[in-house]
Amino acid sequence: MQFIILLYNLPNLVFGKLNLQSWLQIYSEYYGKEMHYSAFVIYGLMYWALSRHFDKKWGITGSKNITYAASITLLSIAVFEYYWIYSFSFFQRQTWVSTWRWPQLRILMQNLVFLVVGVMGALYLWLDSYSEKTSKRHYKFNCSRTTLLLICLAVGTGIAWWFYPFPVEKFNVTLETGQVWTNNRMFPQTLYTVDLDPTDNVNAGVWYWKENNLVHAWNTLVKVFFTLAFFNVSRIREV
Repeated sequence: MQFIILLYNLPNLVFGKLNLQSWLQIYSEYYGKEMHYSAFVIYGLMYWALSRHFDKKWGITGSKNITYAASITLLSIAVFEYYWIYSFSFFQRQTWVSTWRWPQLRILMQNLVFLVVGVMGALYLWLDSYSEKTSKRHYKFNCSRTTLLLICLAVGTGIAWWFYPFPVEKFNVTLETGQVWTNNRMFPQTLYTVDLDPTDNVNAGVWYWKENNLVHAWNTLVKVFFTLAFFNVSRIREV
């Protein structure tokens, strides 16, 4: 989806307003900034793969298929987002991110809804096989060695992000209170959101972009392992 930026500027290349090198440079200028398009790809693939698994392996179709695949995908999103929110709040000393006050409240409520829907969907999926009186096939969540490995990788890379071992650019932001905020090398970001006035009871921040492709790649890697762990455990197996 990142290549949409290139397609948008394709007419400028065709009509000579941009040369080829300048056109290709656009990708790196936008890479990792603002919306992480990787999330759409990762969670979209997870939903598709789960839906296909429930359909082809178990014959679960229709609204049940949509409910199971969507709810477990939402659960994966919620767990990763809570991990990120509380990690950023603690390590980057931006406690407003995890404080239940407007406007950040809507983000926390959104993730809470994802979490509740995800847990309910997973629970219903587990109970559903025992509610079908005409079916003798019962299934359970996949707790294979591969699942345990993926869980360990998700937890391990998540912890490694806390204790990030590679160089991180340090920068300062002067707050409206006169204090100076400095980013922490632990749990580094490419996009920092800093509340310039911690005393105004408004939970919102200003974006500060710091390019670091390795940090962005690590962010994506952790998200991938979280998603794969949830996906694999949800690939239900026969009891």
